[in-house]
Amino acid sequence: MVDFKKLEELARIGRDFVSLQFRLTPGEVTHSIDHLYVLGYCFGVLDAVGQRAQLQESVERLALVAVGFFLLMSDDAKGAGMMRQALNKQDDPRFMEGSLRGGNDMLAWLADTTKVPNGLSAA
Repeated sequence: MVDFKKLEELARIGRDFVSLQFRLTPGEVTHSIDHLYVLGYCFGVLDAVGQRAQLQESVERLALVAVGFFLLMSDDAKGAGMMRQALNKQDDPRFMEGSLRGGNDMLAWLADTTKVPNGLSAA
């Protein structure tokens, strides 16, 4: 059974990590980054949190990503739209590139919190 309280706590970690990225990234860079790369980056960050928390069931990991998208967007409809788009774009090279970078950034930061993530500024 899915523990929604635990998923929300984990999703907040991913949301805060992505929010930090946007605060560290100059506005002109943020606007020039491909949307699918950013979507993939967010997905990768949230999925990495699920991996690190050792969520085994794919349903729990997907639920974590969905909760994270809802928190990022502060709007359930927009979060659901983000989740649908992420699921539909899994094979897109820009999405995959962003997802890989986001996951790697998150896992590196969880291993050493002194490392400043820069996956969105380096896109």
